[in-house]
Amino acid sequence: MDRSLQQVNTILNLAKLTESDIKKESHVLQFVPQIYDSKQVKLLEVSKDTLEYLNSGECLFIKGSEDDHVIICSNSNTFELKEAETSNSMLLMPSLLQGKLLEDTGSRTLMQQEVFGVYHTYYEMRLTRPKLQSLRNALAKYPYKGKNSEVIKEAVGLSFTELKTMIQASEEEIINRLQEMPAAKVKGKWRLLDVGFLFGWVSYLDSILREKQLSLKEVTQPIVENWMGLYDTEDVNAKCISLFMEVDGSSLRWKSEAVSQLFALYLLPELRAFDSKDFFTVWQQSMPVGVMTNEEHLNGVALVDYDSSPSLVKYLPEFELPEEINERLGILFRNRTKWTLQSITPYVQPLTDNNLNVAALLTKYARSSTINGVKYYSSKY
Repeated sequence: MDRSLQQVNTILNLAKLTESDIKKESHVLQFVPQIYDSKQVKLLEVSKDTLEYLNSGECLFIKGSEDDHVIICSNSNTFELKEAETSNSMLLMPSLLQGKLLEDTGSRTLMQQEVFGVYHTYYEMRLTRPKLQSLRNALAKYPYKGKNSEVIKEAVGLSFTELKTMIQASEEEIINRLQEMPAAKVKGKWRLLDVGFLFGWVSYLDSILREKQLSLKEVTQPIVENWMGLYDTEDVNAKCISLFMEVDGSSLRWKSEAVSQLFALYLLPELRAFDSKDFFTVWQQSMPVGVMTNEEHLNGVALVDYDSSPSLVKYLPEFELPEEINERLGILFRNRTKWTLQSITPYVQPLTDNNLNVAALLTKYARSSTINGVKYYSSKY
């Protein structure tokens, strides 16, 4: 992509004159080219919605570096920029004078019109998937392991302003991902909550419930917040509740899949692969009261290799895979030759956009086959 896009400083809305309009003009325009650096101005085609967005006083933000493609963002969407050619010459002028209509027999006056540039290309805005894996990677440099583990008194981490500058996504998309992922503000800075800390948080609450011989359904959110007030800060506790609990009015219950995946992420990394029989036993035994594990809960976190002897559970979290689709699928198919749609979806879903869903991406980049009525996906090559 043309690096001069980084110099974009004007967005133009061009009004086109039809042939009949031109014939009605009362003046013959003499175009006089001016000395002007056309590389400093690029023409950008915008949709009706984007034009209304700009006319309302909002802004578009250009983001990119020498190592990344340049993207452009509104407050809520991310767009890629594609250069396009036009068969006509587009003229850039500071203004366009429109004279009064004249009688057919009337005379015409020659007027001088400045022209700043002649263009044969422009840029299109195409809605695209934001690159949000870099958000987790950026916050991972500032892991939060609990208030008792903080050595430095000063705030560390990244402010939201810094994140908006670094991450190739719109403000709304960044906010939504921060709400979904294990991240929280600590002293005004965003940090990634460490897996060990999260495991300890859930285990500590479970120990209180066991000691009091209560289930989570028997307590309310204010009670949990009061108990965990000694464990960590209010903001961090609130984030942990949102990650691992479903709040239904005054009652609470564990999110079984989220808790199961957390404990798998805690148990697996050290060994990377675990005898499946031993893993499933330890995994269930470590669960809080009332949480039942399910092999499907491992989707997007680990895979079970039944072809090995003994069968193994392998650590394979989605967030550690590359964002480029061919690279990601290459790793997945090297770890398992054939995947069902259900098992591969958590690994492919983050790469989908408005144009391609999971099935469409797999159709484009993988090979499908049906065995005993079950559809599988494998490497295309």
